[in-house]
Amino acid sequence: MGNKKKISVYICVLVVLATIILDLISKHYSFQIDKNIIPGFISFKYAQNTGAAYSMFSNSTTFLIIISIIAIAFLSVYTCISKNESIFFHVSLGLILGGAIGNLFDRVFFGYVRDFIKLDFVNFPIFNLADSFLTIGVSLLFLHYLIEIFREMKEKNKKI
Repeated sequence: MGNKKKISVYICVLVVLATIILDLISKHYSFQIDKNIIPGFISFKYAQNTGAAYSMFSNSTTFLIIISIIAIAFLSVYTCISKNESIFFHVSLGLILGGAIGNLFDRVFFGYVRDFIKLDFVNFPIFNLADSFLTIGVSLLFLHYLIEIFREMKEKNKKI
C-alpha cells in the first residue's frame, strides 16, 4: 500500500470515528430535547424508529442488524482493497461507514434507532446525524464516481 493510500485510509478511519462519536453524543441527549430551533424550518423532536428510512421494515430489527453488518463488512473490505488513493473517496466511505455503525449501535443496544431532527418546512421523516452522514457520504461517493467518469471520458477524447 502506497503512502497516499495509507493516508487516505487513515483519514477514512478518523472520519468513521468522528461520525460515530458525534452521532452517539447527539443521540444521548436527543430524548431530552423537544425544541423548535428555527420556527417553520427545523426542530428537535425525539422519536424511536424500529425500521429503516421512512419506517420501511418496521419491527424488523434482526433483519436490519444483519443487513447493516453485511454492508459494513463489505464497505470495510472495499475500503482496504480498493486501489483508489483519493481522499475524497475515502471520506465518502468513512461517512457511510460511520453512519451505518451509529445506527447499528442503536439497533443492537436499544432495538430501535433514536431519531430527533425534524424538518418543519417539508413532510419528511424525523432523522438523526447518522442518517445525515450516510446521505452525505452516498452523495459524495456518487459525485466522486461521476467526476471519475467525466475524467475518463476527457482522457479518452484526448487520445482520439
